[in-house]
This record gives sequence, C-alpha cells and structure tokens, in this order.
Amino acid sequence: MIGNSITTRLIVLLTLSAVVIIGSGMLLDYRLSSEQVLERVQLESQDAVRAAVTDMEHWLDGVEGSTRLLARILQQRDYSHEGLQQMLKDVVENNQDIYGATIALNPSQAGSSRGFAPYYFHRQGILTYANLADEQYQYPEQAWYRESVAAGKPVWVTPYFDAGGGDILMTTYAVPVFRVDGDGQRFLYAVVTADIALAELEAFLRQLRQGDNGFGFLLSRTGIFLGAPDPDYLMHHYADLVSSTEGLERWSAMFKAALHGQIVSQQIPCPQFSGACVLRMSKLESTGWPVGIVYSEKEILAPLRNYQFKTALISLLSLLIMAIAVVVVTRRITRPLEDLARTSGDIARGKLDTPLPRARGSDEVAHLIESFGSMKKDLKTYIADLETAAASRARLEGELGAARAIQMSMLPQGGEAIETTEHYCLWARVRPAKSVGGDLYSFYRAGNSLFFAVGDVSDKGVPAALFMARAISLIQQLAGTGITPALAMAAVNNALESGNDNCMFVTLFLGVLDLENLELHFASAGHTPPSLHRGDSVHSVEQDSGPALGLAPNLDYPDNCLQLQAGDRLAVFTDGIDEAFNADNAMFGIEGFNRALQAHRPCTTASTGAGLLQAVDNFAGDTPQSDDITLLLLDIPAAGARSVNALDKDLQRSVRSFTCGERLAGEVLDWLQALLQKTAGTAEAKGELLVAAEEIVTNIHKYAQLPAAASITVTAESSSELIVLEVSDPGMAFNPLQDSTRSTLGSATAEAEIGGLGIHLITTLTDQQSYRHEDGCNILRVTKLLGS
Repeated sequence: MIGNSITTRLIVLLTLSAVVIIGSGMLLDYRLSSEQVLERVQLESQDAVRAAVTDMEHWLDGVEGSTRLLARILQQRDYSHEGLQQMLKDVVENNQDIYGATIALNPSQAGSSRGFAPYYFHRQGILTYANLADEQYQYPEQAWYRESVAAGKPVWVTPYFDAGGGDILMTTYAVPVFRVDGDGQRFLYAVVTADIALAELEAFLRQLRQGDNGFGFLLSRTGIFLGAPDPDYLMHHYADLVSSTEGLERWSAMFKAALHGQIVSQQIPCPQFSGACVLRMSKLESTGWPVGIVYSEKEILAPLRNYQFKTALISLLSLLIMAIAVVVVTRRITRPLEDLARTSGDIARGKLDTPLPRARGSDEVAHLIESFGSMKKDLKTYIADLETAAASRARLEGELGAARAIQMSMLPQGGEAIETTEHYCLWARVRPAKSVGGDLYSFYRAGNSLFFAVGDVSDKGVPAALFMARAISLIQQLAGTGITPALAMAAVNNALESGNDNCMFVTLFLGVLDLENLELHFASAGHTPPSLHRGDSVHSVEQDSGPALGLAPNLDYPDNCLQLQAGDRLAVFTDGIDEAFNADNAMFGIEGFNRALQAHRPCTTASTGAGLLQAVDNFAGDTPQSDDITLLLLDIPAAGARSVNALDKDLQRSVRSFTCGERLAGEVLDWLQALLQKTAGTAEAKGELLVAAEEIVTNIHKYAQLPAAASITVTAESSSELIVLEVSDPGMAFNPLQDSTRSTLGSATAEAEIGGLGIHLITTLTDQQSYRHEDGCNILRVTKLLGS
C-alpha cells in the first residue's frame, strides 16, 4: 500500500525533519524572546511592589506618628473630658489619612462605670461623632483595646467590621497609655487609636496592576485579604479562594516567607481565570502585612505569540515547497525495495519459512535482506522461549495459589473468622490485593481475657507475606501469656528488627479485653485508630501510638485504655480500607468508613463485616484493589440481648445423608420441615430457615461439581430457642461467605453473579454463619434464632 511504503515514510521523515528544524528555531527564538520579556516584567513588578510598599509605609508611618504623639500628650498631662474630646476632634479633622480615632479611657479612670470613649470619623467627607462608651459597644471587650493592653505596646489590630462605630471594614492602630501613680505603680490610663478604612488601600494597590487581568493585594498577618480587586475577596482567608491543593501549598509557603521579610516569587494557577500566573510577595515593615502582585505570563506574552503565528505561516509555505522536492527525489531511490516489502508481508503473517529475495550487491538493500534472514531465525527462537515462559508462568501461578492457602491457614479460621460467646461476638477477614499479602489478624481467649491483633506489613506480595508469617507467629506466641500490650509490642518489635536487612516494617494494633469489666488495654505501632460505634454515633478512638515495628530496636510503646460498654461495636482495620481510591482519585477515608459502620448498626456482626467490605468495593467501582484489606469487628452484646452461643446448649441433634440429584432440595426440605414441626418458634422464623436451607442445597447441587451418586450430610441441632443447620459436601473447596461475588441489590436478576443473590438470602435470613473445610469436605454452618 502507498500509505505504508518506504517512499511515503521517507517523504514524511524528511518533511518532519524540516518541521523539527524550523520549529526548533522558532521555539528557541520564542524562548529567548519570552525570557527577555518576562525578565523585564519581573523587574517592573519588583519596582512596582517596592514603590507601593514605600507609599504605604509613608502613609502608615504618618498614622502611627499622629497616634503615638497623642498618646504621649495624654501620658504627660490631665485633661477634662471636654478637652480630650476637642483634642481628638482636632486630630481627626486635620488628618485626612485617618478614617477615625478614639481616646478610650480605662473605665476605672473615667469616673463612670461605662467609661469614656468619644469617637470621631469621616463619613462621606463629613466629620461624624459616635459614643463608644455604651452598653452595646462595650469598648473594653473590643480586640483593639484588649490586644494593645495585653501587648503593653502599640499594635496593628487584625481587620474587622466596626459595628456600632465606623460601620465599615477597617484596621486599627492602638497605643496603650500608661501612667505612674504616687506610689510608683504603673497603671493603664487609656488606649488611643487611629483607624484606616480598607477601601483606601485600593489606591496603593492600583500601582501594582500588570496587564488587563493582573492585580495587587494586601494580606493581614493571618492571611486575610485587606485589599484586592474583587470586593468578595475582602475579609476572606486566601485559603478560601485557592481551588487546588498545589496552589494552596504554594500560597502558604510564600505567605510564610513574606512574613519573615523575604521577597518571594513563584508560579501559581491563576485565581480568576485559567492558566499560569506569577505571584510576587513582600511585606510592610510597620504592620507586618504581606503585599503582593499577581499577573498572567500568557497575557504578557500575547504580542510575542502573534508575531510567532505570522512566522509559522511563512514557514509552512516553505515546507510545502520542500515536500514537493522530497517526493520527486525519494521515488527514484525506493523502487528496489518494493519486492522486499511484498515478501516481508508473508513473514509478518507468521509464514516464517517464506524465502527472501536474493541479496544482490552490497548496498543498503542487500544488508536489509540479510537482516531479515537473521530476524526470521531470532523470531523462531523467541517463540520457543515464549512457550517455555508461558509454562513457567502457569507453574508459578499454581505455586502462588498454594502459598495463599498456606498463608490463610496461619490465620484463625483460614482468613475469615467468626467467634460468638455470651460476652462478645468477633468477626475478622483478610483480603489480599495480590495472590498473597502482608495483612494479618489474630485472636485468642484465655479465661476472662480476649487477646486480638490486626497488622499491616509494608509492601505487598511474596516479601510481605513472608514477613507477615514471621510477625503473626510472634504475636500468637505472646497470646494468652498475660503480658501487657505495650510490652508485647516492644517484644515483637525487637524480634522483627533482628535480621531485618530489607527494612520492612509492620503497623500493628494489639489489644487485650477484660471480659468481666469490659476494660480494653491496647497499644498501637503506627496503626490506623480503630472506630467505635456507641449508641447512635461512630468516632475514631483516640490513641497514643508508637513507631512501626521492625525498624529500630528497644522502642517503647504507650499503653492505651478504653472502657467498652454493652452494645458497643469496635472496628479495627488496615489502611487498605480508608485509602481505597475510586476512578476520580478520591479516597474512601476514615469518615466514609465510619458512616458505613453506622449505617450497618442493625445488622449482625458477620453481615456488618461483609457489608463494610462491599461498601468499599462499591466506592472503588472499577478501580482495582491496590492494598491488602483486613477488618476485625468486636461486638459487645447489649444488656439483656440474647447470644447465639449462650443459647447453644442442650441441643437435640438429628443427622441424615442425602443422595445428590434433581430431588435433593425437595428431600432435604421435607426432612427439615418435619423436624421444625416438633420445634417451638414463630412460623416466620421457620419459613426463613427453610428458604436459606433451600438456597444452600440448591447451590451445592448446581455448582459443587459432585460426582454421580455422591451424597451430602445435613445435621440439625435444635432447642426451644434456636436451630443450627450444618451442611457437609465433598465438592471442590469453596467458601461461599468469602469467595462469592455478591450481587448489587436492586440490579436485574439476569445480571446477578452465580450465587450472588443466594448469599444475600442466606446471610440475611440467618443470625450467624460460618464455613470451614475439613477432611476434604465443605462445611457450612448457619444458626437461626427461632423467636426472632
């Protein structure tokens, strides 16, 4: 084909080479020119900032000087209230730089409980009077009064809206006046202030404008906008107006540097329009307020881009002429290659035995034919190697599957555990991100103490699994020894640190619960705080945490204590849950986990655990799991609540085997229904158990891949309070509680995964479920409270 010929490629290549050469020259010219323009703008902006700072400094120095002079006069002489008021009026009337001022006497020096604080200010060019010594204003409680007295020296007050005084946005320069009494004791006589309106700062900030969209601004020492082109910016923190996290970090760094007196400059996202802007910032020495300028480089360089556009049009015309010349020359050179192109097509389709054209001469075409011959040989060798690699990969996947089974066997109840007693109900599950992972959990009851732990090894895959195996062995050795969590944590850390040349580490939560007084002592090695569901609220438990395990020897870990109560639900989890991401790169977060935990409050422990993991999966959507996930739930039964295990005694036991076939489900239900007729309990509870049993048996018949004439065993243990149903089948190993893909409730039945709807019925209609694989059989055990 013409489009794929070497002639066409040569034409394109030579033309593109010309494009690159000309384009590189234009780009270099643009870069050099833009650097010169930006350097000039940078110098102009620096001069503008310096000029604006100088003008504002002179203006503020004048305001400060007038205020300090008035304070010194009051410090040296006594005046009547009328004299003070007249003096204040003269100062404000003759100083247009001051918006307003007051002499606020210390109430103890004013001869009145309300004090004395006359206030004169300019309102629309008219000198106006206001009395600040009234019950509503309470001038001793105002920031300008309190901060200046507390500092004991003149201060500029953070801008505020002066309601009841000037009734505008302003900032105040406040000077405390101290005198000395006859005993030589220093006392506060008054506070003298001078106010400036924030609107007057605009005249200075106009000097900082660069371009049509550039603007100047003034910030307070706390980051509040005192002056800006947009009135909506005023009295807002700069963090409220910066949309991106990256932009906020740059603003914060420059703001801190400016507060320390540095002149800083950096590129930021433009706050008012798209594109990049330059932010330059300094500060006023008198007030410490940062002042700066923002301008768009794109806007400044617009004339230069117009010039480059015209140059590009001329270059395109030149390239067109050059392309015509290239076409004529290359067609004469490339005709001998057409035969080789036709032959190589067969090779590309896998016909590696196709003979190549004879190589004639010693030019480039002859060398190319020889290279094709070598390529054929190499390709045959590569295909053979690829087949060998595929076989090795299949063997590795089998080994990883065996490793996963071994790793899960190290965890209590094979990676998904449930244990229920009259004191607690504990459910835990590990879900690795790869075939094997580094998360772990463990629990052990010794007398009236329940020992449990949840951990997360750094990294994933085989190295993490090996380190996890070492860690859980150490943890299980300490279970039931009576050692405190803090000392156990220190012991595990020293053991893991020894020989840890790869610098791997484990974050671990380790707790011991006293089942009599429900006092939980726990220690944390850099692990995510657990969440506690108590009553109608869920919150993260406060903890003192130590460093992760395995990085350094002889570390101390603080002991924490939490008093649990009847009805509490404690959730301990690894960061694979709260750091799960969705397609928008948003994180599930601890708050998201806490909301999901609260939403599952009415559910049983096992249903809650499965529901929380499903909530994480629903949030992540199509985003693959990037980290191992472990969740452990510990429920303390509410006072008076019935415990399944507490009722699980004095049970009457019935066992029967059934041959697999089309009538399997009907035979099991007939037998079970006859047993239920002899058992107390509500008709609704019995009906729900029959539905669950039908789902279990039907799924075994359809999906267990049992041989012909195989049989299953059904065991029923019943009392007046509950019935326990245990179904054993010799099919392929499969944990429906853990490995089934649960269908999304509300979705179409035709779209549901195999067993997806059935597992919802089983977990919803029964009060407790567990699975184990024992003696080559799958054993699913469900419990139903007959009175619920």
